[in-house]
Amino acid sequence: MAQAEIILSLSVVALSIAFIIYDQVTKRIPTRLVDHQAPRGRYGLVEASTHSLPARAGGVDIIFVHGLGSNPDTTWRATRRAPTPDAREDVRPDGERYVTWVSDFLPEDLPRDDVRLFFYNYDSYWKRDALHTRLFNLGDALLEQIHDKICVAEAERGRALIFVAYSYGGLVVKQALVRAQLANPKLRNIAERTKGILFLGTPHRGSSFSTWGRGVAQALLPLGSNPSLLAELEAFVAIDREDLRVFNFYEQRPTRIFRLWFLQWEKLCVREPSATYEGPRVRNVGLSVDHKGLNKFGSRDESYAILLSKLREIVTSSACPRKHLYTVPLETVPTYTQRDRLWEELEAKLQIRHEKASVPYAAVLYGLGGAGKSQLALKYAEDKRDRYNTILWIDAASEEAVRSSFERCAVAVGLPDHRIKQQESALEDDSAVQAVLRWLRARTEADEEWLVIVDNADDFTWGLQKIMPKGARGSVLVTSQDELSHRLIPQGCEQIRVGDLSPLEGTTLLLQHLGCDPDSVSEEVRTSCSEVAQQLGYLALAIDLAGAYIGNDAVPEQALTQYLKDFKRHRDELLQMDVFRGLRPTEKTVWTVWDTTLQKIAKDHKECRPDLLLTFLAHFKGAVIQDEVFRLAALGTTTIGDALASEIPLDLQQFFPVDREEWDKFRYRQSRDVLLRYSLLKRVDGTWPGVTMHGLVQWRARQTVQTDQMQQQWRWWYTMFIAAACHQIKEEDHQPEFRRHLMVHLPDVSVSEVWDDGRDVEMHELFIRKTLGRAYYDEGWWEEAKKLQVQVMKTSKTKLGPDHPDTLTSINNLASTYRDQGRWEEAKKLQVQVMKTSKTKLGPDHPNTLMSMNNLASTLWKQGRWEEAEKVQVQVMETYKAKLGADHPDTLIHMHNLAFIWKHQGRHTDALALVKSCLQARQRVLGLNHPDTLSSLVFMEEWSG
Repeated sequence: MAQAEIILSLSVVALSIAFIIYDQVTKRIPTRLVDHQAPRGRYGLVEASTHSLPARAGGVDIIFVHGLGSNPDTTWRATRRAPTPDAREDVRPDGERYVTWVSDFLPEDLPRDDVRLFFYNYDSYWKRDALHTRLFNLGDALLEQIHDKICVAEAERGRALIFVAYSYGGLVVKQALVRAQLANPKLRNIAERTKGILFLGTPHRGSSFSTWGRGVAQALLPLGSNPSLLAELEAFVAIDREDLRVFNFYEQRPTRIFRLWFLQWEKLCVREPSATYEGPRVRNVGLSVDHKGLNKFGSRDESYAILLSKLREIVTSSACPRKHLYTVPLETVPTYTQRDRLWEELEAKLQIRHEKASVPYAAVLYGLGGAGKSQLALKYAEDKRDRYNTILWIDAASEEAVRSSFERCAVAVGLPDHRIKQQESALEDDSAVQAVLRWLRARTEADEEWLVIVDNADDFTWGLQKIMPKGARGSVLVTSQDELSHRLIPQGCEQIRVGDLSPLEGTTLLLQHLGCDPDSVSEEVRTSCSEVAQQLGYLALAIDLAGAYIGNDAVPEQALTQYLKDFKRHRDELLQMDVFRGLRPTEKTVWTVWDTTLQKIAKDHKECRPDLLLTFLAHFKGAVIQDEVFRLAALGTTTIGDALASEIPLDLQQFFPVDREEWDKFRYRQSRDVLLRYSLLKRVDGTWPGVTMHGLVQWRARQTVQTDQMQQQWRWWYTMFIAAACHQIKEEDHQPEFRRHLMVHLPDVSVSEVWDDGRDVEMHELFIRKTLGRAYYDEGWWEEAKKLQVQVMKTSKTKLGPDHPDTLTSINNLASTYRDQGRWEEAKKLQVQVMKTSKTKLGPDHPNTLMSMNNLASTLWKQGRWEEAEKVQVQVMETYKAKLGADHPDTLIHMHNLAFIWKHQGRHTDALALVKSCLQARQRVLGLNHPDTLSSLVFMEEWSG
């Protein structure tokens, strides 16, 4: 009896201990019937990554299936052990930080373009409120989810499937595939598309806990070992198919089952014999983690890396290689030189999305012909072959070139109806054009992005805009000389101006032609390359052609030196040379590169003649041609006389007419804007806005004037234009600050023009030289002024006579220049001659005579010859008093000058008294605030002190 009581007591104790253990193990397992414990995630197939792209046939879908008793919110989540900057953090209210490796790591570690990630969440709770669902029902539910959600589109049905199943989830996957292959023809495609399975601790032969016996197992129900389900898998035979690869991952560390005070129980939940099996395409891999660690990775540690490598292995073998369609008939030249700033700008702007545009991404490379736009577009196509699947090249140089390009693209794409010819159809109705455009528009989110490059889009008149590619998956890159080419793609097209090469880029391009290493080349060669690039204005095409020419010589130093000499003597021949025709990807030379544009401008804008304006501007000497020059010339032509103004033809005068004493610049603006549009001119902003042109454009524009006689005529027109501007600026005292900008445009008029028609232009040249000489003088360019003034004086003596007032004025002007140069004796000699002749011919009281005397006094004064200066100045002042009166402003000027002479003679009292008298008179006559009055006041106060 006592023994029975002992046994009973021990049984009670054992049951109590078992109950405590059971409660400790299961009390933290959540129940879906309690709101705050129920999972937040949806059941069924759930997208695991927001980075997933639309389905593409040949891609891979990976489905993650959790195990028994799992909460979908946390089953793949682990505490972050080593935070990584590229992983998204999941922060719980308690402040702990977690990482979900499926959505945080894999999107970055797998090829994103081909892979989609999904969770399969199902109700797997096994305590209290567990659903007693048979295994085949769970398998059927998985199949239906796959069929209904990711096998809808045709492209999706062509994608491979990979399952990653944890513990009990592996049994669900195996059951689903068995039923799909054997029991359900509608779903058989799912089994056939399955290319790989990663089992993470799946109990293929039952859990190690089954050795406890069914009764104990029912009491404890440890992870992954529900006996009521495992009983149905005892006879399960692993699926085996030739194209199916399987990896069985098993734990190598025991899992802590429970811990009660000092008591602790650890055990391998699914031992290696149960978690693995053998097969021809089956590999078994152990990980140094416990059972829970098979599906929870807090960092990219060694175990994660092993699993990732196997997953990549299956993905790589399962994804069908993409066929990249690349139909670009050209290649970048071997000497292509990278232009970093432009390249970065192009890459950035082709990533700017425009939702309202006909294509989401579009950019135009525009600029002067020969600047390297096409080469930059070719380089972009070559570098982005893997980014875009379908890159097409359309040559838009002419309508025929466009048709031919679309024919080529239609064949490459494999469109069947492009060969249907339509007699004399409009470009937009061409069968090949329509076929390719339809194909591009039909690309959906399931397809990869395409790129179409439209090259040489300089002429829009034949309907280029109507055949521009459209589509939601597209990018379009346009190259054009036309600044308005971005309008080919309304509502969203980025613009990138392609200008000249930088000095470093130009030098590098030449060095490549010479086969020289930029880092080790001699300084002599580098300097010569830099000089050649500078001479060619850093225009890419010009430097490339020059490099090809120079590169024929085996000795770079000699070749560069000879080219520079030849360029100075034979520039026209070198720039027109075409010795490499047929050996380069483009047939264009510096001579021909702008032909099409110039012809189009002349044809399309006959009313405003921008071609004529370009030729005229090409004759300007200065780099910047300010609008102000045209305004001055316009007003100047109205004051120089009809005979002179008529020397400029009406075709040119249309650019600077005068209306109500103002320059009417409408026609000029219209023509200039056309040239700006095609980058033949470049706008210059600032205080004096205007335009500038590339040196080689200037050279090419001048070549339109072919005969010597016409070249002479154009120089004459330009000279008359500048003379009119100089004449006007002399009349406008309010803008002398612009004169220094005007000076750079002054032509060389030291040599007379000879006309075949017998015209005598000496009088016109006399006006021109006198006007330009005055401009030089006013700006302080004494030597240039002197040269012209000597010629004016000689011509005046010959044509008008030595005593003519205009002749005397020219002599006086030359004398003033000598005086300012410090050539006192020469100045004095001429001024005495003018004074004597004026007294004889005009009389001693004539204003011109008095002016000559005043100039002589000024020269004597600067020489320090005070007595002589005083004598002449007194005579001038007394004459003005007699002729005009003592208080006349002109009389007061000479009174003021005389006071200065006395001051320098040391006659301080007399000088002060005279300047006081001058001040009082000026206050009465001119007023207190007149500049002359204030000047006298300043000197009086200074001398009084």
